[in-house]
Amino acid sequence: MSRSVVVINPWVADFKLYDEWMHPVGLYFLMSLLKRNGFEVHFFNCLERLPLGKEKRFATGDFEHREIPKPDLYRSIRRRYKIYGRSPRDFSSFLSSLGPPDAVFFGSGMTYWLPGLVETVRFVKNYFPRAPAVIGGVSAQLIPDHIKAALPGALVFQGSLFDESSLSASGIPVVSGLRHVEGEQTLLDAYQCLAGVRHGPVLSSLGCPMSCSYCASAALQKSFAVRKTEAVASEIEYLHHRFNVQHFAFVDDALLHFPEQNVIPLMKTLLGRGIKVHFHTPNGLQVSRLSPEICGLMKKAGFCTLRFGYESGDVRHVRHTGAKALRKELALKIRMVKESGFPGRDIGVYVMAGFPGQSPADVAGEIEFVASLSVNAKPVFLSPVPRTKLFADYTEAYPELVKDPLWHNDSFFICRLPGWDAQAVQQIIDAAKKYNASLDLTPFPPIPSSPLR
Repeated sequence: MSRSVVVINPWVADFKLYDEWMHPVGLYFLMSLLKRNGFEVHFFNCLERLPLGKEKRFATGDFEHREIPKPDLYRSIRRRYKIYGRSPRDFSSFLSSLGPPDAVFFGSGMTYWLPGLVETVRFVKNYFPRAPAVIGGVSAQLIPDHIKAALPGALVFQGSLFDESSLSASGIPVVSGLRHVEGEQTLLDAYQCLAGVRHGPVLSSLGCPMSCSYCASAALQKSFAVRKTEAVASEIEYLHHRFNVQHFAFVDDALLHFPEQNVIPLMKTLLGRGIKVHFHTPNGLQVSRLSPEICGLMKKAGFCTLRFGYESGDVRHVRHTGAKALRKELALKIRMVKESGFPGRDIGVYVMAGFPGQSPADVAGEIEFVASLSVNAKPVFLSPVPRTKLFADYTEAYPELVKDPLWHNDSFFICRLPGWDAQAVQQIIDAAKKYNASLDLTPFPPIPSSPLR
């Protein structure tokens, strides 16, 4: 008799959320692992986008949402606080169709999304009160004690799915019984559980070798590893032919690290298979790793949204950014990218706000510099992430960061820093929009639909 489990990608509670190729890739790996260990898997993605509104550029768009009361901490923020994701009615219909499972697995994302996770687990418990609730993912590793306090009785898995020793030593029923088996490093088993998707994820590597002070990647995944090229290409091909997916986003933290082992053979394999789709890089590419060969291959393979991790060219912040690139190098690399055929409208450069001692004027200067390169300036407001160097630094001045995950919200935290307030934040956003609006934003030519297999 097969064992049955339910896997849930939870609701999100925040002031803003936009579907820019979001996928619960960690849960996809879990689903594949569960299926290969003999489980019957039922999956519900609370963040699945239904065809409610106008499709945005490159298959992105808005989530369903409903307003909820703001936590007291956020009363000064003049924005509506919402639960993002599918309606309780849809969720209820799914849960009501199932028999009692052996366990329910929940993913977790940003630490300050905790209220959405709590709401989701409590909702499911109304239907399956006796099934163990196992919570894994980002927040489970970064703030396990907060989750346990908010959800007494929940089982929090703090390890990595890619480390068999952590699975075996977890002590959590079901999880500790899982074993990696041959071929586990493929998402195809999970993709068979999907009813449909608008876009697809691509994960060609795990972890990140860099040590940026604001990023927890190294804490979440201890080592950097490249996945098998053929497996990644097959995942892309499956979603393309099964669901006619045209747009794929790389979710790698360091896509261009070891390019000869990773992105170069992957692009050549895709070209060799004749897979014609669009690729996007929302996580930000390493500027220093770019070469004419890589740029040329990206253009041929169908990359059409390039985002670069720059953050700041100010030497005062080099220790925080991992010395990704100073202004001169960024300008040279952007020129290289454009010479490979990418227009400025499809190039974005992330500029981060919230480093210690960084003023709104400093960020405005960075935005102006990026705009001078005739590419999109993408301001990002820092969210303090537990288990990072910058989080530790900031807790000395803001001990509340340790006590309350809601303090981690970028919309809230940036306004706690000296010289920053809601008006300064809006001025940065408006400046970027003004510069970006001057670029040619003609839609990218669509690819003809492929026949379904």
